[in-house]
Amino acid sequence: QPALAAAEALLKADGKGGAALHLVVADHFASYTLLPWSENVIGKKARLMMARALLKHTLGERADRLEIALDRPVFGKNGIAAGIDSNLLAGLRAMAKARHLRLSSLQPRLIAELAAHQKQLNDGWFACLDLGWLTLAGLRDGEISSLRNHRASTADPAILAGELSGLLAAEAAAVNGKKVLISKISVALPKLGASWEMTEVPAIGGGAHA
Repeated sequence: QPALAAAEALLKADGKGGAALHLVVADHFASYTLLPWSENVIGKKARLMMARALLKHTLGERADRLEIALDRPVFGKNGIAAGIDSNLLAGLRAMAKARHLRLSSLQPRLIAELAAHQKQLNDGWFACLDLGWLTLAGLRDGEISSLRNHRASTADPAILAGELSGLLAAEAAAVNGKKVLISKISVALPKLGASWEMTEVPAIGGGAHA
């Protein structure tokens, strides 16, 4: 409810009837899972079934309340699925309809960010940072090989850098190279060690944050 109330305030201030609306759901509200490539799981229906099973295994009955979004499939490569609470999505859609806004897209942040920036990163890491949250995807030869999505202990850039460094070290075997793209909202840019090539990219959604 607090998220919906904040979104409604943003739409009331900036939404104009008939305008196209592109919504990006913060990683706080998404449960991600890596979809391993399989020649037996091709097509949207099969991928949705696999995603549902993986989320059910991780989240139990909570997965039954999620609506699943998929990334754009690439033949022969792993993908990502995200589960978002169906009540949250229903509230956002109803809000857009009530204000006569055309809901052109509604995506979880990590999937939207990777779609926009993945071409910049063939081997390395993509980190999405937000207040109290850290999402990290590792890519090897352009394929998702590692995925983390969890609460950060602080927004302090020094401590956040330590958390990010710890995750990068723990997942090092999954990725070749030490390049990191970082998209951040409402937090300072953490500084990693000199051995890392770190590049900040524009965050999807800009400054409109709920």
